[in-house]
Amino acid sequence: MKKIDRFCKAVQIDTSWPKDAHPGDKNAEEPLNRFQEFLLSQYPVFSRIAEHWILSPYGMIFRWPGSSNGGKPVLFAAHYDVVPVEEEKWTAAPYDAERKDAYIYGRGTIDMKSILISLMEAAEDAAAKGFVPQHDVYFAFGGDEERAGLYGAVEMAAWFKERSIHFSWVFDEGTMVMLNQISWIDKPLALLSIEEKGFMSVELSVDQAPGHASRPPTEQAAAILAKALIRVSKKPFPFRLTPTVETFFKKIGALSSGPIGFFLRHAKLFSPLLFMVMKKNPNMASLLHTTLAMTQLEGSKADNVMPSEVKAVFNLRLLDPWTVESAMEYIRKTINDKRVKLRLSNLSTNPVPANPEHAKEKGPGYAVVKDAVEKVFPGVPVLPFLMVATTDSRHYKDISDGIFRFCPQVLTPEELALVHGHDERISVENLNHAFTFYSILIGAL
Repeated sequence: MKKIDRFCKAVQIDTSWPKDAHPGDKNAEEPLNRFQEFLLSQYPVFSRIAEHWILSPYGMIFRWPGSSNGGKPVLFAAHYDVVPVEEEKWTAAPYDAERKDAYIYGRGTIDMKSILISLMEAAEDAAAKGFVPQHDVYFAFGGDEERAGLYGAVEMAAWFKERSIHFSWVFDEGTMVMLNQISWIDKPLALLSIEEKGFMSVELSVDQAPGHASRPPTEQAAAILAKALIRVSKKPFPFRLTPTVETFFKKIGALSSGPIGFFLRHAKLFSPLLFMVMKKNPNMASLLHTTLAMTQLEGSKADNVMPSEVKAVFNLRLLDPWTVESAMEYIRKTINDKRVKLRLSNLSTNPVPANPEHAKEKGPGYAVVKDAVEKVFPGVPVLPFLMVATTDSRHYKDISDGIFRFCPQVLTPEELALVHGHDERISVENLNHAFTFYSILIGAL
C-alpha cells in the first residue's frame, strides 16, 4: 500500500471526541483503540523491531533500540486525536479523505495526522532498510492532545519519569514554513519553535440577589464586572524581549534592508520603541508579552430576570517568566475589588522556556534539526521562534534538555486558517515534504 493510501486510511478513522463523552466511555474510545491497531498493522517492520506499550486509548509508546548503550535518547511526540467538525459547513466529507486538486481533504490532515503518519512512514522505510539509530529513539503518541493531554501525554511523561528516562531533546508539532507572514519579506521562513507560552483560563464572577428586572438594585453585578474588565483592559501585561524572540528579530533584521533591518538587528537596544511599534500588530505583540483575551461573558438566561451571578472568562498565554500564580495575582491587584471572585478554569500550565543554547542556535539537537529543515527546504532561513499555542511537548519539559516544535510543511496564511476550521486539507506536496524531513532526521540519529 502506498504512503498516500495509508495516510487516507488514517484520516478516515474519526478520532474526534464526542460531546458529553468521558474517559472510560467505550464508544468514544473505540476509534482511538482502532487507530492504535492501525499503526501496528500498517507498519509491520517497524512494529516488529521496536518495543511498544499501549498505556490506554490515549497513550502509545514505541522504543526503537539504538546500537549504543550510552547517551541520552530522543523523543518524537505526536497526537492522533482531532477536533470535532461542523459537517454541514464542509464541501467535502470530513472523514472520507477525498482527493481533489492535489489536496487531500479531511479533519486532521494538517493537525496532525500528516505529521504522525509521515513519521511512521519514515520509520518503517528506515527499519526495512536495516537502519539502526545510534541511541534509543522513542515515539509517544497521544489520543487527547486537543483536550490538554491529561490522559495521554501526562501519563506517558509519568511513565518515562518512573523509569528514569531523560531525553536529549523532544520533537513535536509546532510552527511551520510560513509564507507572507511579514509584509516586507517575500520569501518563506522556517519558524522553529524552541520555546512555548504557558496557558491559563480565569473565570471572574460577581454575585447579586436574583429578582425581576423591573426592580434592579442600585449597583448591579454586571456593572461591577464591567468595571473590572475595563481596569484589566487598561493595564496589559508588560512587554519583554526573550532571548528566543531577540534572536528571531535579529534574523529577520538580517533579511531586511535599510533602517528597519538595523532596527530589528538591534531590537534589545531599541526595545522601548520596538514595543511601541509592535503592540499595534497582534501577531508580533503576542511574541512580546503575556496576552489576555476576554473570551466569554455570561449573565441571565432571560431578558427580564436579574442574574444571581455574572461571569467572564479570560484566556491568557503566559510569556516567561510569568507563571499561573503571578499572573493571577497581577489580575487580582489590577481589579482591586473583593466583590469580583477569581478562579482558575480548566488545566493551566506555566511557560516552557527555551534551552539557553537553542536560543543561540546551538545545543542538543539543534544542528541536526536545522540541517534536516535546510535539506528539505533549500534556501529557506531557519529562525528560532516562540510557540504561542500549546502542545503535548510541554508535559515532557522536566524529562528533556530541550524541545523543538515544528511541522515540516509550507503553509500560506489561508491554509493555516484551516487548522480546526472547515475544509481542512493538506497538499500531496506537503505530505512528501514531511516524509522526506523525517527520513533525513531519523537517518541522522
